[in-house]
Amino acid sequence: MPHDHRPEMNPAPKCTFDQVFDLLLLEPERKATLHTTGPPGVDFVAEAAFTEQGQPYISVPHSNRIYPCCWGNSENHMGAPEKHGQRIGQYSRPLDEWAITPK
Repeated sequence: MPHDHRPEMNPAPKCTFDQVFDLLLLEPERKATLHTTGPPGVDFVAEAAFTEQGQPYISVPHSNRIYPCCWGNSENHMGAPEKHGQRIGQYSRPLDEWAITPK
C-alpha cells in the first residue's frame, strides 16, 4: 500500500511488490537488468534483498531501496515525511513492466 504522504505512480503498477520480488528471487543471483523509463533510458540492475531484520526490499542504483510499503509511490519513505524520499518511480515502472512480460 503506497504512503499517502508521498506522490503515487500514475498509472499505478499492475503487479504487487511481492509478485516482482518473487520473480527477482527466481533470477540468477536474484538480479535482473532493466532499462529506466524516460529519455535517455539507461540500463540498471535490480536485486531482491533482505535487511538485517529480514525485511524484503528491491535494491536499485544509488543505494535506493524499494520496500513493500513504498511500492506504488514515485518516492520511497527514506527521510522525514515533510521531505522528499529517494526517487524510485523510474525503477518501479520498468520492474512492473518486466514482471508482466511473459518470460
